[in-house]
Amino acid sequence: MFAVHLVAVVIAVFVSSSSGAPDKPNIMMVLTDDEDMLLGGASSGPLPRVANLFATKGATFSNHFVHTPVCCPSRSEVLTGRYFHNLHWTPPAGRWDAPDGVHGRQCMHIDESKLSPGPTFAQHLANVGYKVLYVGKYLNISPLRAPTGAHTYMVNPGPSAHSALDKSGEYYPEYWLHINQTYNGTFNFSGLPQHSRYETAFIGNFTTEWLKEFGNTGPFMAYIAPHAPHGAAIPAPWYQDQFPNATAPITPSYNYSGADHHWLVAQQPPTRAAEVVSGNAAFRNRWRCLLSVDDMIISLRSTLQELGLLQSTYMMFSSDHAFHFHELRLGVGKWNVYDVDTHVHLHVTGPGVRPGMVLPMVTSHVDFAPTWLGLAGVSTPPDTMDGRSFVGALVDPNDPLVSDSVRRHLRAEAATPKLKTNRPNGTAYIEYHGLENFVGNANRIMDSLNNTYRGVRIIAGDDAAAGVKLNVNGDVVGNVLFAEWGGDYLFKTVVFEELFDCHTDPWQMHNIINQTDPAILNKLRSVVHTLWQCAGDSCR
Repeated sequence: MFAVHLVAVVIAVFVSSSSGAPDKPNIMMVLTDDEDMLLGGASSGPLPRVANLFATKGATFSNHFVHTPVCCPSRSEVLTGRYFHNLHWTPPAGRWDAPDGVHGRQCMHIDESKLSPGPTFAQHLANVGYKVLYVGKYLNISPLRAPTGAHTYMVNPGPSAHSALDKSGEYYPEYWLHINQTYNGTFNFSGLPQHSRYETAFIGNFTTEWLKEFGNTGPFMAYIAPHAPHGAAIPAPWYQDQFPNATAPITPSYNYSGADHHWLVAQQPPTRAAEVVSGNAAFRNRWRCLLSVDDMIISLRSTLQELGLLQSTYMMFSSDHAFHFHELRLGVGKWNVYDVDTHVHLHVTGPGVRPGMVLPMVTSHVDFAPTWLGLAGVSTPPDTMDGRSFVGALVDPNDPLVSDSVRRHLRAEAATPKLKTNRPNGTAYIEYHGLENFVGNANRIMDSLNNTYRGVRIIAGDDAAAGVKLNVNGDVVGNVLFAEWGGDYLFKTVVFEELFDCHTDPWQMHNIINQTDPAILNKLRSVVHTLWQCAGDSCR
């Protein structure tokens, strides 16, 4: 399917020409926090209007995966288009086994200096005339200076050691950090009425006013990041009684004992009744928080329509990672390699995007930044971005509303020789460095320093039902999750491996590593090891 989409687009590029479209389109990205997909978080339940909007007027990427299933790394990867290992903080004295600490210049093992001053996507877009807005959650601790290229930086700094910002909250932050062309300071909202401080509503209102002031002054990129539905999820007062009977779904792997999995899963005790009760309460509050996201997105789309900007704007919607509720007895959280934590929604509307289209190609969070640059007509930097643009699969250049910058990008891609890459088509690379020995409710171990893994999620080939196998080119095909755990982040030794045929085992319950042809395993290991060392062009 991936190749078919590319061929169709390449042919169309040479028979199309723009007609009245602006030279460069606008881009709007809405990135939620901890929003699951497989458990219904991106469905019409909590998002009644947004789900319908993207189903009827946009495209859906059905196989979009995050690279690292935790906040700071995943957001950093979105902002830079870089893999985790190219953003990783180098600890003093080589202490790769040291626990993470959110302080100084690192956040969940991410070197913050690689995001501020940069480079992030903002620098590249600003260089070709874009005004870039960041609003909401930038990182868990947002840098106190704006990224290079930002026009407006309005962020909730998060709990920190930054003196006056210590009391910053999440759903009702007291302080916002605001930096633009004429102002650099903080807003103290502690004296305002509660309803006017609710974060998702404030983000929507601030973005609306920004669009009214700057939306028609040239191309813009609006990066909008509400905290919802991250825990502890606090719904807006007007939604606090919704979904009174909602409960987390009972999936096939709910409370399942994965005895053949990595030790963190294998040692989990059964889910306790009290955990189910608290988990269901959290699930309801998450859905209630998402109702405000539904309001925000629909309101922003209405604003674009009123300003005459809708037909020239690409709107994208995804989450930094997904979330589990008692799958494999892992409690309530994220941090793990399985689809319930890594498989997220990605929806897009915009010029040349066919309504109702479902794209099965495998994409990753590191592909966002190259895609945004591609829409702006900017080539992916060969050394400082690891992902690749998916504009060619998304946009029909025959649409007269498609901008010249998009067409230039597609022509350039068509003229570039297609060489065999280190990231085979249909492959998403995943890696994670355990944060700490984290014990949750009922003394359940949720994460650990040696929950450190690297792996690949593969959906490739014409017949997933045929199982995991090698094709004639020696590539692994099928519907596959493979991962290996290291003793530390350097992976000097591999201490455990898992392999799942996700066609027959979509909830990754049965590890088939010991029943699989060694030639297949060696090929999977080779792909993982190559991607773990890649940077820039060598990742694509």
